[in-house]
Amino acid sequence: MPARLDMPMDESHGQEPSPTEEFRRKHSTVSLVAMPAHRAPRVDPSQRLLLFAAIGLLTCALIWVASRPHPAEGGPLEWSAIAPPETTALHPWRWLVIHHSASRAGDARTFDGEHLGRGWDGIGYHFVIGNGSPLPLGYVEATYRWRLQSHGAHAGPGPEQAPYNQDGLGICLVGNFADAPLDPFQERRLVELCVQLIHHVPTLSVNHIIGHRDVPGKATACPGRNVDLERIRFLVREELIRRGMTVR
Repeated sequence: MPARLDMPMDESHGQEPSPTEEFRRKHSTVSLVAMPAHRAPRVDPSQRLLLFAAIGLLTCALIWVASRPHPAEGGPLEWSAIAPPETTALHPWRWLVIHHSASRAGDARTFDGEHLGRGWDGIGYHFVIGNGSPLPLGYVEATYRWRLQSHGAHAGPGPEQAPYNQDGLGICLVGNFADAPLDPFQERRLVELCVQLIHHVPTLSVNHIIGHRDVPGKATACPGRNVDLERIRFLVREELIRRGMTVR
């Protein structure tokens, strides 16, 4: 006969379970009770907005740091890094004329191509100081005009500007400082370059550090309102004194 559904049978012999088996079945059953799900604490919408804003600011800061130009390697600028060949006599330079490129990027090769396009005999400057694009920040390039102790082509084409081309060293800061501030490291390299030139060229002096805008008859704002020439002269004078060099 078929087994009754309401009476559990012994699986092996088809008999009713023994008292021991019945006890085991009753007391070995595990009951699963549904537990209420844990709820996360509610975040105030204003706190969430502040959190997102903080994350956004942190991300922007990290991007800015990563995109900053890397300074040129090494310590202070030394004369050995810019000295012309020993066989080339130093010209009796009288002026240090500071320019800006009025561009976001550039190097000696870039400006050489531009000036050749104007019909000049190559780059008009004697030195170029990088802003990080593409030259490393503060990197000083000495052009062929300095290496050959050749006159410049940076002050202007008129007769009033001729002495500043003939006897003036043109120093170009890469950047547009009519709008952007001058980077402190780029400024430091300019000061170090002026110090080395004044120390090694006896005809140069601190008072003859001028901007392109100071050249007679030249209507220009170069090197931009953010290049403080009075400050540059002060820093050069202080650095000459600090190094025990003659201040002229």
